[in-house]
Amino acid sequence: MKKLSSLAILCFICIISVISNTWTADAQVASPKASIDTDILALRNTAIPDFRWHYDDYLQYAPAGLMVALKASGYESRSSWGRMLTSDAFSAASMAVMVNGIKYSVKRLRPDGSARNSFPSGHTATAFMTAAMLDKEYGWRSPWFSIGGYTAAALTGVSRIMNNRHWMSDVVAGAAVGIGAVHLGYFITDCIFKDKGLSSGFQEERFIYDASQKHYVAELLFGRRYIIGAEGQKEMGSLPERGSMAGISADIPVIAGTGITARASASSMIYSTGVASDLYSTIVGGYWNFHFARRLEFQAKAMAGCAWFQGGCGADLACGVGLSLIIDSNFKLKGFADFESISVSNTRPWINSLVVGYSAAWFW
Repeated sequence: MKKLSSLAILCFICIISVISNTWTADAQVASPKASIDTDILALRNTAIPDFRWHYDDYLQYAPAGLMVALKASGYESRSSWGRMLTSDAFSAASMAVMVNGIKYSVKRLRPDGSARNSFPSGHTATAFMTAAMLDKEYGWRSPWFSIGGYTAAALTGVSRIMNNRHWMSDVVAGAAVGIGAVHLGYFITDCIFKDKGLSSGFQEERFIYDASQKHYVAELLFGRRYIIGAEGQKEMGSLPERGSMAGISADIPVIAGTGITARASASSMIYSTGVASDLYSTIVGGYWNFHFARRLEFQAKAMAGCAWFQGGCGADLACGVGLSLIIDSNFKLKGFADFESISVSNTRPWINSLVVGYSAAWFW
């Protein structure tokens, strides 16, 4: 399982690096073309334009701090001090080389216009690196160490967007680089140390996913909203042109593979004039999962609830499908497509949209 996930992550980093080269020509442009990056930024600028909290400068190191504290207290980890520090040194060096090599090759402008070193996010890379270190050393003891570490890392990445320091794609790339660097660092160290320095009680985590069992899921999701409607209505401003969506969701099983799902989200609704408005939504419904091919899971869901938009409150109806790749025994990545229909006023037409995006999920 570890070899498979390592290979997948490293391939993802290679793809990200190739894609980043296509941005080099656009890096000198202050106003990039409309994308999920610009639409998520529009959401940030309308919802929390004055957000300036720099806890992410410290939160990025929290998983590493916990790992060292546990080790110093005598709580058995995967590795001896020497082996652990060697693994961490290789990981940190790999991360630094990748982050800085890409940053100063791409020279992407930060969303706040302060510098041309936006891609990828160094804070996010560091946070996911320290979370992956904690996962390597203590994930085998309890999945909650891994869940806690990656939650802190995800919050760091989201905070970089909230603080207007990075684009969405900067954060995604930073997470890939941070996790990949740790897998590379531990791979090098394992080749050097062999079995020397491994704790006697350590057992390599095996991939276990039993679809016949109930699984609780917490999910962080991002998507781009494509408005369905006549171009004339969009040009006149009676319908938005496009938008974005960011939110959290939870699945609570009733029986294995079927249960209750709930989502809270915020969206930007951008008009042809460039003006953006916020849309807030809370919906609840049901889901059904179908597990296949060992690591893949199809999901269908239908939900209903309330939406708040431009001072009005009304109905929000949504249904959609998703396909998840189960990375290990507690994490999965998902791509999804939802059809959503919103009505907040008797004098306005229903706003129909297709939301396409991706999410990271923790399950237990």
